[in-house]
Amino acid sequence: MTKDQHRWSEEIGGIEFIFTDRGSYGRVVWQHRKELLLKAGARLTPDPQLNKDGSLNYSARFAKALRTDHAEKIVDGVTRQDIIFPSPNELGIFLRFGGDNTWVSLKDQNGKSLHEWSKY
Repeated sequence: MTKDQHRWSEEIGGIEFIFTDRGSYGRVVWQHRKELLLKAGARLTPDPQLNKDGSLNYSARFAKALRTDHAEKIVDGVTRQDIIFPSPNELGIFLRFGGDNTWVSLKDQNGKSLHEWSKY
């Protein structure tokens, strides 16, 4: 059994994917190998994912740092400018305020996930 190989290809370049998870929403185009464009108007999940003890988990702390880095582009939990991310997972952590596995949360207009597009 071989492991799935997730990576950018020209086949997925230019396709608009929709991200929805934990109340977040965004339109995304994977333009180049390390360049995912999150289009302005994306809605961010307001509440971070927490550990069982109520503390911020690692990905939520990372998301908080990402949101701080892009604070000038966010107004009332909505992005007002396009933002570039280097990976699908970083984009997903930013939008959903933690978590992982963005590959299945990004879907094209026909419902095919980025995971399905990038498998071979």
